[in-house]
Formats: sequence, C-alpha cells, structure tokens
Amino acid sequence: MVPTIFVLDDDLVYAKLLAANLGSPGRVRTRVFERPDELLAHHAEEPADAVITDLVMPDLNGVEVTRRLRRTDPHLPIFVLTGHSDLATAIDALKAGATEYLTKPVNIDELMTLLTRALAARPLVEAGASLEQARGEQFSIKAILGEHPKVEAVRAFVRNMAAIPRPTVLLLGESGTGKNLVARAIHYSSSHSAGRFVEINCAALPASLLEAELFGYKRGAFTDAREAKRGLIETADGGTLFLDEIAELTPELQAKLLNVLESRRFRRLGGTEEMEVAVRLVTATNRNLEELVQEGRFRPDLYYRVGVAAITLPPLREIKSDVPLLADHFRRLCAQEFKKKVDRIDAPALETLVAWRWPGNVRELRNVIERAMMFTAGPTLRSSDLPPLAGANASAGRARDTNTFALPKRLSLADAEREYIRLTLEETDGDIQRAAELLGISRKNLWEKRKKHGLLPSPSDIESSS
Repeated sequence: MVPTIFVLDDDLVYAKLLAANLGSPGRVRTRVFERPDELLAHHAEEPADAVITDLVMPDLNGVEVTRRLRRTDPHLPIFVLTGHSDLATAIDALKAGATEYLTKPVNIDELMTLLTRALAARPLVEAGASLEQARGEQFSIKAILGEHPKVEAVRAFVRNMAAIPRPTVLLLGESGTGKNLVARAIHYSSSHSAGRFVEINCAALPASLLEAELFGYKRGAFTDAREAKRGLIETADGGTLFLDEIAELTPELQAKLLNVLESRRFRRLGGTEEMEVAVRLVTATNRNLEELVQEGRFRPDLYYRVGVAAITLPPLREIKSDVPLLADHFRRLCAQEFKKKVDRIDAPALETLVAWRWPGNVRELRNVIERAMMFTAGPTLRSSDLPPLAGANASAGRARDTNTFALPKRLSLADAEREYIRLTLEETDGDIQRAAELLGISRKNLWEKRKKHGLLPSPSDIESSS
C-alpha cells in the first residue's frame, strides 16, 4: 500500500516543491496544505501515514501542530522543518512528539531515508504499544488481589497516587509483600502511563556501577566509557522510576538523588550540561528508615522527601483470610502456564495453607502453589501435593506465630541481637536469604551484622566442611 504524506507550509510554493521531490507517485502519495487547521481537519477524516510540517506559521506553529496530531495519533511519524536552527526550539518540538527536527534547505535524500525508516518502524512501534497496553492491564489496580480491609486500603492508596501528577511515593513492607506490583499499579493507573516504567534494585549493584546506571555518563567519563550512555533517570523521563531497596544507597548517592528530587535536574557522569526531567519517583524498602536516620545511615532530608506519601504493605500473616483467594489465583495462572487441568484446591490443602505463617509472604505462597502444580497429577490440588514448608511444618508455623525465641535474661542489646540472629540462622539451616527475610533486613545488612557479632564462618570451618 502506497503511504500518504501530508506536507504543511505557509509557503505553498515550497510545500509543493518539497512534495514533488519526495518521489514518484508509485512510491508515496502526497497532499499539500497551506494552513494548519486544514491539515488537522483532513487528518481527522483521512489520516496520513506521515506528516512534514514547517515550524514558523501565522496561525499555529509546528510544535503545536505536532502536539495536536500526537494526541489523536501517538505513533504518527512527524517531521518538523525550520529555516532557523535553534536548540531550544528543537527540544520543544521533540518534547511535543516530533519524530525528527530538520533545518531548511532540507536534504531530500536524508529526509526520504528518515521517512522510509519511520514508516517501516511504525508497525513495530504500534505492536510495542499494544504490548505495553496489555502490560498496563496486567499491572492495574485490579491486579492487587484481596478482600481484606488492609488490601483495600492499599488499592485506595494507589488510586490516590495515580490521580496526583508525579507524587514521590515510599512503599514499606517485608520482602514478598508486593511492593513491585504496587509500584507498577501506580504507574499504569496514572495519566503518565504512556511513559516508561524503569526499575532498579539499589542493593544489586556496587555504588559506582549504580551511579552510572542511574545518571548515565559521557564518553570518556571513566576508563571503560567508550561511548556515552543514557542513565535510568533520563530513560524514565515522562514515566516512573522505581528504586527498590533505597535504604542501600550510599550517602553520596543519597545526596545526588535528593538534588534530582529538589531541582528535577541532573548531569551525566563526566558531563557539564544539566538536563531537566519530569519523572515520577517510587521507592521501596523492607528496612526501617526512621531507625536508619537516627543511626546516621540515611539522610533525614531525603527521608522526608521520599516519604511524602508512604504506605506499609501488610504481610500475608496479617491478611490470612485472603490466602484461599490468592492461592486459587496462582492455581489458575499455573494451570494456564503448565497447560494442566487442575480445577480446584481441596479444603485440607487450604487449611494447611492458611495455617502457615508465610515468612516470605505472597511471593512464598506463589512459589508453593507453583511447585505443587508442577507435580500434581489429578484435577484437584491436595495437601499431599504441597511441599513440606506448607505441609509438615505447618504446625511449627502455628506455634511460631504465638511464641518467640527463648533468649537468656539480662543480655545487653548487642548480645540479644547476636543471639537472635544466631537462632534465626539455625532455624533456617543457614539459608541466608530466608534468614534475612525473617529478620526484615537485606542480605548485605545481615552479612554486616554477622561480621559485627562474629557469626561469619572462619576459614578453618570452611576447610573442615569441604
């Protein structure tokens, strides 16, 4: 099918000349307009495949024309032309949604190359948009399942945050309570969901790499910076940046992040140019930030800034009435993924699931159902299909819901912490991840505390066990 190109310029002679030079009638079909309102009206009736518009015109300029076209056709290739090269105007045009910004006299070969590339890419862009729309439905408020009042309070919080232009949000709660899901629900339920959702775990990278990932860098900023790279803050412009485990940021990065929040500006590593961003920041942690502030490990000004709108997500043990609903939801997902006809979870299995205390929260519940669905052979998921964690150990789970570890009396606070960590490691058979989750701290923080209290294995211990 021959694409239709609209050409808009108040200099009608130039517009016709440009249209004539775009190619033979067999390659493209062109239509020339002298006034913006005529082009906009015609595009509403018979949409173009691409638009080439002048920048400076008496009624509407090219930036406003671009903006109006983009509202109705988010994937339309739009090329803005101007007789005067101006960086500020170019930035305005690109922010309004222009595909390219070119100066007159236009190189026809260059324009045709860019036009051909944009027309070829449009189906892929639209397919990506459809995928993003499906992702938005997957992570909407409806994805936050549960009937407990505490879950409804989380949904109400998401609705409030989605209605406010780019609020700074802090999500608190234990590992596995769904902080990532809530962050995505805030993004995809808001009017800014057309922008990207960008996430990073602050505990997953060393400070130097994390800084480069967040802020990007100019070519030559450091030894391996052979090319310039956009950072995640820049990538998330117009969308949402989700910083998980924000408590793990170094003091230097905390200061830099605070500056971005206050000024909405930042510089790439090794760069001097300040860039402005409009980004929604959502942060999360399973740590107690107030305690970290008191210990001098987290900046109070950053805490006040990120904690403007905060909510603590409930652990699964506090909303056990929702366990059957969530378990059945995961059953349906796994049945579809594994192509198994498993229609229900029987009552004894549900009783077992409800009895367990779920130290890993919803994430652990999903893993338990997924594992059970892998091995079940019948149409009903039964207690015998459940792994030992939720089956044989359920009674232990019930006991631990009401009992605490037995610690010797008159211990100092430091000794009590050491003993509590030691007992937790014993309970988890040395599983560091499980122990960290039970203690409500990160693996890194647990390692630091083990080192502090002399709970790390000695070299001789390691040799003797090998």
